[in-house]
Amino acid sequence: MADALVDPEPDTALRAADPAFADTDPDGVRIAALLIVRLRFERVIHGSRQGGEWFDEDPAAFAAAFKRYHAEVPPTAATPSGEARLFEAWVEAVTGT
Repeated sequence: MADALVDPEPDTALRAADPAFADTDPDGVRIAALLIVRLRFERVIHGSRQGGEWFDEDPAAFAAAFKRYHAEVPPTAATPSGEARLFEAWVEAVTGT
């Protein structure tokens, strides 16, 4: 389910992952996915100095990177500091810095 909720088409991905979800409300699934991405974005901005500064300096580049991060890193953190650690580790792995 977590993989489906970070997919660009979460309702389709959820139904494809398990037939038991065939009757889920597609709008409800999309709203849940939007809430997840919003919470992750806020956690990065508030928990990571690097992420917050990047967003302030170059919002478009940060948004593009965050989109990749969201697709590639499972949403496992429940706090801004936890999301910051995930994000900063991902940035380091991707950029080597």
